[in-house]
Amino acid sequence: MGSDEATLKTEILVIGSGAGGAVTAATLAEAGRTVLVVEEGPAFDTETLVTNSPQAMQTLYRNAGLSPILGTQSIAFVEGCCVGGSTEINSAFWHRPPPGAVQRWKALYDVRDLADEDLKKICHEIETTLGVSMSKLGSHRPSSRVFKNGLESVGAPALETPRMQRGDLSASQFAPGAKCSMARSYLPRAKQAGATILPGCRATRLHYRDDGYVTGVSVAQDDHNGHRTLSIEAEAVFVCGGAIQTPALLRFSGIKRNIGDSLRIQPMLKIAAQFEERLDSHLSVMPVYQLRDPFTGIFLGGSVFTPGFLAMALSDRWPENEAALKDWRYMAIYYTACGGTGQGSVRAFPWTGESVARYVFSPVDGYNLRIGLVRLCEVLFAGGARRLFPGLRRCPPLESLREAVDALDRPIPMSDMNLSTVHISSSCPMGENEERCAVDSFGRVHKFYNLYVADASIIPEAPGVNPQGTVMTLALRNARHFLNHTKGSDTH
Repeated sequence: MGSDEATLKTEILVIGSGAGGAVTAATLAEAGRTVLVVEEGPAFDTETLVTNSPQAMQTLYRNAGLSPILGTQSIAFVEGCCVGGSTEINSAFWHRPPPGAVQRWKALYDVRDLADEDLKKICHEIETTLGVSMSKLGSHRPSSRVFKNGLESVGAPALETPRMQRGDLSASQFAPGAKCSMARSYLPRAKQAGATILPGCRATRLHYRDDGYVTGVSVAQDDHNGHRTLSIEAEAVFVCGGAIQTPALLRFSGIKRNIGDSLRIQPMLKIAAQFEERLDSHLSVMPVYQLRDPFTGIFLGGSVFTPGFLAMALSDRWPENEAALKDWRYMAIYYTACGGTGQGSVRAFPWTGESVARYVFSPVDGYNLRIGLVRLCEVLFAGGARRLFPGLRRCPPLESLREAVDALDRPIPMSDMNLSTVHISSSCPMGENEERCAVDSFGRVHKFYNLYVADASIIPEAPGVNPQGTVMTLALRNARHFLNHTKGSDTH
């Protein structure tokens, strides 16, 4: 680290303020540790901002929402880059770690001390903090109700998804201040306990000795004073930048063993659905019902809706679909997704450290997405849809289930699918199996003594659900383990 850098010292440095970083910072600060959090993005009060608006995308999203995952078929991916991370922009849906996935992680990755009962207790504690809840009976808006009716009509269970949402649970979770995000929960707790949060600070390189101790981190800071470089010395460092930024930083710093080699995604394929009744989907919560098959990993649900998002969903066959946009108040967007069985990678560009992610689909991914699309068409037509616009480049609008089956009863090239994802994980998998794992069962990077990871990258495989709940659960579990096994620990 250069001598011209300003130097800060702290006991604990947390890099990133999203689901993993915020929980980690609050837990350690409340135990009496001196904590400094650096966040690449700005601090912005989302009490004043619709979080799926163009202004939000410019302010809160990385690259204004344009961050593709490359491969034979590129995938649109969005993540937050602000204080609170992606919890400031996401759906606020909450899922506990799936028990079946947890069992696989223990068996395949040798993850220790991951008992179901312990995880349930941690989840309950977090849910209490966040006010996780569901809508009252009868309060569902039309886009949820038609999907529920469709599920029940085909004999499928209609299960409502809990949410970290404040106020009217039938209103949009993207309304100003609607989400109980990290900026409204764990980060205020961390600050109340004495933690310092520095926005506009991008960690650029970790510095460490050959004996496995990180000695400091170089940080580029942009604030009202302009641009400067900081050198932060810390007794322990927690990297919490997410499944793409964390491995990029580690690899750029020369830490590469099992880092960024096993990226998993949950690919999503959308359908715009047109109904006879007026839905006004832009005013309501996203469709709150979901259908999941734990054996195939296929799941169905509802997506974020604005006229702009609808236009993007119709864009694959725009000359044919443009006229449907005038009926946008009668439309909603739904999706099928699957737990990806392919594998991706994350690398850092030389000299700059900027991340680049790639993913290669498996044949199973394509099959599952096609089968999921057929099932979604069945549910939507059963729920009253009169026309469906699938995110396929060679498929015309569908006006009946028969048309859908005829059109989709063939293998569909991945290149024909307009794919996106908001759920990524597993680029630094945890476990004691050092042949495939980057960190141990509690997030400590193998071969290091004071370097930890606490975000979606340590989830060994795609969990098959929104990973936010899993990230927070593991972060709290691992932070308490750290406290109980380091000097000055607070015994919980």
